[in-house]
Amino acid sequence: MGHHGREPRALRLLVRDSVREEPMTTTWPAEHATKLRSELNSIAAAQHGRWAFAVREGGGLVASVNGDEVMRAASTIKVALLILALQDVEAGQCRLDSELDVPEERAGGSGVLKLMRSVRTLPLREVLELMIGVSDNCATNIVVDLLGLDHISARINALGARSTRLERRLMDLEAARSGRDNVTTADDQALLLDLLTGTQLLSEDARRLALDILGRQQFNDRMPARLGPDIVCRHKTGELSGVRHDVGILEFDGRQVVLAALSSELADPATHSVGTGVAADVIGAAAQAVVENARTLPSGAGQ
Repeated sequence: MGHHGREPRALRLLVRDSVREEPMTTTWPAEHATKLRSELNSIAAAQHGRWAFAVREGGGLVASVNGDEVMRAASTIKVALLILALQDVEAGQCRLDSELDVPEERAGGSGVLKLMRSVRTLPLREVLELMIGVSDNCATNIVVDLLGLDHISARINALGARSTRLERRLMDLEAARSGRDNVTTADDQALLLDLLTGTQLLSEDARRLALDILGRQQFNDRMPARLGPDIVCRHKTGELSGVRHDVGILEFDGRQVVLAALSSELADPATHSVGTGVAADVIGAAAQAVVENARTLPSGAGQ
């Protein structure tokens, strides 16, 4: 598996994003990292709309294509909320078995709590499962209220994801009309997930829970679509009109490789309703490219 701090054959790269320039490391040999980036760039260039990809492993950036481009986060913002909630559990500010009120007014969009009017309380653990597994917006807003809307962006930025902001609750249309939105980048999403593969962010128990929750994702038409049964995909999708994302950790051959795939301004009519359309093929192809390139690495590289 990928572990932070281990950098055999490390290649120093300078990576630019919209906030900062800093040295990053990749444990992939230069020719392999360059080949993957070229393939991802070709995948992005062949499609309409704006596409961004970022790949990380073991604490280092492997490849980034438009990875610093700020896009609407949609439900990928829920990965950061999962991390922050588990940090608060570890800090003793709440418990996984804490019963949380389910509000009478329930957010629309994805999820099941809007259909389950008899459910008035849920333990935090189940709220987190719903937030990720079925992308429940009502469950997400419960987590946002628990963490405190005004504090979330600063905490995400402190983790290193400095272009990611949560400015409103999910499905808050009035706030959206006023110009407040939740935004992120592929680089930021990959960074947050890469942190989950290491040991510095959460205790082993909390980290394992986060990975298990991501592994129970119910929407699997994108990143896992072209992958075989020997590959575990722990991921979170996101979608709005003309927007289709998927960000996750691919586990195979004893390693954990992170892929973040974000898109916007998609013309495919399916992406303006309830479908995924060609975006599923694009993200699936990107995941396939990551796995195939990783499997050509020399023994021990990247881990």
